[in-house]
Amino acid sequence: VSGSRDNSVRAWDLRTGRPRLHLTQHFGGVQCLAFDDKLDGGTGGYLSGARDSTINVWARSGHFLRTLRSHKGLVNAMAVRQNEGKNGESRVASGSSDGCLRIWDHHSSRCVRTLQAHQQAVTSVVWGPGPSTVITGSTDSAVKLWNTRTGQQVRSWEGHAGTVTQVLADGGRAYSSSRDGTVRVWAVP
Repeated sequence: VSGSRDNSVRAWDLRTGRPRLHLTQHFGGVQCLAFDDKLDGGTGGYLSGARDSTINVWARSGHFLRTLRSHKGLVNAMAVRQNEGKNGESRVASGSSDGCLRIWDHHSSRCVRTLQAHQQAVTSVVWGPGPSTVITGSTDSAVKLWNTRTGQQVRSWEGHAGTVTQVLADGGRAYSSSRDGTVRVWAVP
């Protein structure tokens, strides 16, 4: 699956190298993609975040399901976590150029939590190693750990001298890369 500046999402047939689906619902270039295997009755589906400040939700078949609207800036990053909701539903965390981190019940189109995560754009989002935790990276060079149930910042790590381009979590560690050419490893409480 790929997203493009031409405002579209394409699902590719890996055997033929040709697009299997061409999805066109955005009004701005697609910045990020995620897959959720619990969408559409368990058959799975795609989420696409774009420069038009929206997240579109698609069935694996290509059927458009819904649009999530709440961000004030372009959607830069998304991550799906299974079994995060009250009844074991998946949740989506999204980060935007407005500096906000939003947690979505994308099955019902509901934003369940909004956090002003950074003073500048959120560039990367990953669910943390603990329950209800998200790690964000930003153009402000900071990496932050959030509790999505309480809305509280748990930790802020500083040390990069440039935009954080990617954050990852594995076990009790968070990893971040930056335009300053470094990769940093952080201990997660």
